Amino acid sequence: MAKAARNEQVEAAVNLALDRIDKFIGGGTVQLPEAAARRIADAQLRHRSASVRVASIFFAFYSLFDEAWDCNTLPVGYRGEYGDKRLADQLSQRHITLHDNITAFGENLGWKGDKTSFRLFNDKRFQDFVKFLAGADKKVRRRIADYIAAQFADSRQQLKPLPPVGDDVLTYARAKLLFHRLVVAPSEGHIPQFVVAALLSVHRSRYGITIQSHHPHAADKYDQTAGDIEELHDGTLIKAYEVTVRPDWKNRVSVFKEKMDRFHLSKYVIVAGNVNADDELAEPARLITFLRPYGRDIAVIDILDVCHVMPAELNAAELRRAVNLAYDFLCQPKLSGRHDVQKTYREIVDEWLDQQATT
Repeated sequence: MAKAARNEQVEAAVNLALDRIDKFIGGGTVQLPEAAARRIADAQLRHRSASVRVASIFFAFYSLFDEAWDCNTLPVGYRGEYGDKRLADQLSQRHITLHDNITAFGENLGWKGDKTSFRLFNDKRFQDFVKFLAGADKKVRRRIADYIAAQFADSRQQLKPLPPVGDDVLTYARAKLLFHRLVVAPSEGHIPQFVVAALLSVHRSRYGITIQSHHPHAADKYDQTAGDIEELHDGTLIKAYEVTVRPDWKNRVSVFKEKMDRFHLSKYVIVAGNVNADDELAEPARLITFLRPYGRDIAVIDILDVCHVMPAELNAAELRRAVNLAYDFLCQPKLSGRHDVQKTYREIVDEWLDQQATT
């Protein structure tokens, strides 16, 4: 018997749903659908069955790709490794609580085997929702899909590595030790970047400045970002940072200069490892000589200096936010998603907590 062809529209719908969830996890905002559409979506989101909730987000996104779908029959190939199972697995990895860690909504809803004769319009769990989708244009469908994705993202919850300890634990000296240990841990640059991004994010939030971090290799691979970390005020890019512990960054200063010109930046900050031990950089006069050929205001800072100074600017509650925010960045698939790095981060924080309990 010939193997059934893979439905690429199913795969595309799942990918887009996950991409939009990641966008909202990262702070993206949603355009609200009209009131009637929002109420229809809310009814699905509030359904007691997690399988109904997950099937609903799938149907919403699938309707954006298969224009021939009547919203009444079950899409061909929606089950399996590219459909309901992948969607559920990825939601679990993102710590989404709305889906209650189900593994496949199709089987849970009783849609086993050949269900070509099944009609969603006759299913009380979906009939109002899919009928609304059937009568909506693509713009309305997209807003419904995004609205549901935003609510899924908002239900994300995970155990924070640093519990709400008191001011006596999160003193400057102890926090300095923790951040120092985190940034020197082997992580292929993931932990240092997100620690710096978290410290900046907590501090800059006092002044209405937003910090946007990217995948540690995004700027190098795609060259579409001004830096590893960007500062924005009212949506306008005002500063960019390169965070690196690699020794070869000095060969790429011309690239940072080009980014300054392309993004109209007056200052660029390079946060790097071992700056204070570098003969060309540690002494101010030599740093001037090193940067003179580029003719731009480029700041070069040792990453340990960042982790020594920034904690002095933050109170205990803000320091805890920074530690947990850096971990949250590591857990976001769009930014990192590296389970090995997350494990390293938790172990460092756990070891640090153990020491605080005995001193």
